[in-house]
Amino acid sequence: MSDVEISDERAKGIRRLLYVVLGFAVVLLALSLPLVLGDYVQYGVIVLAIAVVLGVLGTLALQSVRGRTAPARRLCIITGVATIVLSVPLIPIWIGLLTAITGVGLLVVVLAPEREEAS
Repeated sequence: MSDVEISDERAKGIRRLLYVVLGFAVVLLALSLPLVLGDYVQYGVIVLAIAVVLGVLGTLALQSVRGRTAPARRLCIITGVATIVLSVPLIPIWIGLLTAITGVGLLVVVLAPEREEAS
């Protein structure tokens, strides 16, 4: 699969969704601290690890989309899939449902065919 150029309109939508992923990473980081410091250390470490992974992937994908580099589309797909997969352990704290929806939305925006302009 060759990397396809991302249009300006699509890049705008992808950037917005990547900001949402980064926002979730920050929220998860904040949620993990009381878990780690309290009685749920193991689950807190899992949430912390998920926050770090989503933060790193989201940042890499966002930089790639901003610079319109060759692997931008591939990084966005990886970020979307990782967001969906990593949502499963987050279901008990309800943020898992929101992160899964965000991951699906990111994949839809990245993989949907471009609109052809009417002439």
